[in-house]
Amino acid sequence: MATILRRLGTVSTVQALEDDLERRTLDGEFQPGEHLREIELARQYDVGRNTLRAAFDGLARRGLLIKSRNRGAFVRVLTRQDLVEVYELRSAIEIQAGRSLAAQRTVPDDARRALAAERRLTGDSPRRDLVEADLAFHRAIVDGAGNGRLAAVHRDIAAEIRLSLAQLIETDYATVEDLTVEHADVLEALLSGEAGTAEVVIRRHLEAATAWLVSHGTPPSEEELRPET
Repeated sequence: MATILRRLGTVSTVQALEDDLERRTLDGEFQPGEHLREIELARQYDVGRNTLRAAFDGLARRGLLIKSRNRGAFVRVLTRQDLVEVYELRSAIEIQAGRSLAAQRTVPDDARRALAAERRLTGDSPRRDLVEADLAFHRAIVDGAGNGRLAAVHRDIAAEIRLSLAQLIETDYATVEDLTVEHADVLEALLSGEAGTAEVVIRRHLEAATAWLVSHGTPPSEEELRPET
């Protein structure tokens, strides 16, 4: 693990740790609710525990970890309510972006490139690659609409979107082929020139994912860890 930090010499040690711990979380190496053991990880990365805790703090601020007083850091578990709220906000942002693009009959080049990259993935691709490809497509739609405030809010919830996508993929919601077909439908709707059509297609795409997560995702628990106050 120390070699990872040496390769990223232009990045601070804490940031390099954050990035690699995020990768391992989204790849499923660390499971939702799992306790991240400080001594073991500090040894793996050959860093001090204070440095590791600083990386934990960064991941907690981004919504990937939660910290429990006297118990340490845990991979965040998104409850049903969390998932519903994340997707409600996503829908509001992405539908508005889609309506704006459809009114202009515009498909962002980044969205086309994201879809092309997604089509090169397979069911054997790492889970993080699938998550990032899906997020890249949706982010391209939002960024392409040209509303900086919508894009900023979308970036603010990126960590929670990543976690929800990871849980979605973990539950075998759809194949890569299924997702690329749905994303191609979104691009076709943007070219329709009909804002209402774009809204229907994007809403259907996101609401189907929400319904699946709520019924198949991790249920809430009375003992679920909450962020440290």
